[in-house]
Amino acid sequence: MISKPIQLLPSRHLKVWGSTDLAPWFDANEEQIGEYWFSADGNQTSLGKTLGDLVDTYGAALVGSDVKLAESKGSSGRFPILVKFLFTTGDLSVQVHPDNEYGWKHENSPGKTEMWYVLRADPGARIALGFKETVGRAEVSKALESEAIIDLLCWVEAQPGQSYFVKAGTVHALGRGLAVCEIQQNSDVTYRLYDYGRPRELHVEKSLAVADPNPHPGASKPEKTQNGVRLATCAFFETELTHFMGDRTATGDPSRFQLLIFTRGKGRIGGMPFQLGECWLIPASCDPYTIEASEPVEMLKTFVPPVRN
Repeated sequence: MISKPIQLLPSRHLKVWGSTDLAPWFDANEEQIGEYWFSADGNQTSLGKTLGDLVDTYGAALVGSDVKLAESKGSSGRFPILVKFLFTTGDLSVQVHPDNEYGWKHENSPGKTEMWYVLRADPGARIALGFKETVGRAEVSKALESEAIIDLLCWVEAQPGQSYFVKAGTVHALGRGLAVCEIQQNSDVTYRLYDYGRPRELHVEKSLAVADPNPHPGASKPEKTQNGVRLATCAFFETELTHFMGDRTATGDPSRFQLLIFTRGKGRIGGMPFQLGECWLIPASCDPYTIEASEPVEMLKTFVPPVRN
């Protein structure tokens, strides 16, 4: 049994499109940090063990009685939700992720449905989501012969506080000048469809095999909840956003773990200090705990939702 919240310590991932300006969530860095990962199996925790080790040791007491782990480890591990912070100074590749069926069959990994919560956006920063209108495979293939693929995509100007649900199969791209919290299935399977001429591998045939040829609905419309708003819900994760000041008392849910991602503010959680840019795991067996906010807090909470018939 684990009775207290656990801090998940971030791991850095360098990217050609990454940034040295990570404020206010992390200290500035001389290297181009593209991603910080929090909940891959290899991430260290405040208990001195990796998250994967804790899953192996505590099982349902950690993840919950209703949460199923992957039958075998995928590219990032068996823990079902991966939380990242992304920082961009260059355009990411135009890419797409497979669903579970295709991912397990071809990559021995879960698929990847994800969401983005925009933390910061430079003026004119853009996100591509789906196509402007329904396209055929032959049209996409021809567009890949030049930069015309960029013109087929639906680009939207990103604003802080917006969220986007990116279902597996959605062709998408993050542009430069963004800081984003990404919540996703714990998979790193990415098929690059177009990469601006960079000398990296493309996966055109697999991309075309899994791509949804239709337009995307755009930014999510938050739904009110008891303590905030719901930003996304699907079979793999549900994410809520809340703002608060002062004290809040909560407890673990025996049926499922929760991840708390602090995007603004600082204070104490279960008697331990927290600050923005941190992710904390609330084990299923967690005792009642209090979040004491010493300044206004913005927090994302994500978890594996119940099965809905």
